[in-house]
Amino acid sequence: MRTIKASAPAKVNLIFEVGKLEPSGFHNVNSLFLALNLREEISISAGLPGTGIAIFVSGENLPARHISAVPTDGSNLVAKVASLLSQKLGISTPDIQIDILKRIPVAGGMAGGSADAAAMLVAFNEYAHQNLGTIKLTQDELLETAVALGSDISFSVLGELAIGTGKGDRLQSVHSFPFETNWVIAISQEGLSTPTVYAKFDELDKHSAFSDLLVFSQNIKDSAELADVLRNDLESAAIALMPSLEALKSTIEELGALKAIVSGSGPTIAALCESKAQAENIAKALNDQGIFALTAGSPAHGANLDL
Repeated sequence: MRTIKASAPAKVNLIFEVGKLEPSGFHNVNSLFLALNLREEISISAGLPGTGIAIFVSGENLPARHISAVPTDGSNLVAKVASLLSQKLGISTPDIQIDILKRIPVAGGMAGGSADAAAMLVAFNEYAHQNLGTIKLTQDELLETAVALGSDISFSVLGELAIGTGKGDRLQSVHSFPFETNWVIAISQEGLSTPTVYAKFDELDKHSAFSDLLVFSQNIKDSAELADVLRNDLESAAIALMPSLEALKSTIEELGALKAIVSGSGPTIAALCESKAQAENIAKALNDQGIFALTAGSPAHGANLDL
């Protein structure tokens, strides 16, 4: 049987507006998502008969704790993708080995788990088609499965630039910026639980009225203009839970970044820079201080097969 590989991008919330807690237990959001060329890779190969789904995780340029934090049982989203797609395709879940190469911080607000799931959607669709004779699902059909599993997965499938509403899973793709962006990604020593950050957000009661993000996205002409509009409603909650994030933001901006923000629910800091060279210099300076940092950029396409 043929091994199939796919990859999917990290994301940063350029603008993240969060509404009040709804009776459903969720918050409506209004976000401008940007995909970054920091990509997770998934490889699917045939497993030994009767072994079910076996998951192996390795990392590239990430601290060891990020790798050990990834579950390798049925709770991992990639296993859930395999089960749901098998059901959708009308087959029994096959015995497979899934190898995950991680480059996105874990529990860092950059949708690393969602990127794994998005890459798995594309990879398993192809694996089942080539090795098990199933029909190939369309991207829209894959997106239906993505919505059932998590709010960030759909964007990881699409990539590029998009507006997300509802729980972040109702997406409107928009034209990419007419310029490249360059980022420093600073990784905190500890993670933050997304539900905990949202609970603190509700306590602080800092919800937003929603903006017209399509107008924002169409009017931004360069990185300096983008820096002026970067904002994240969850930032105050993340900083309240982890006050050291405020000092880290200041440190990065003092090193020359245009703007540093908490990425999603945190605690990763994403800092927009003027150039790739500046991003690399700032990342080096942070690493020299014992702060783990790496660089990323855009544009970046969504989940796709690696042929």
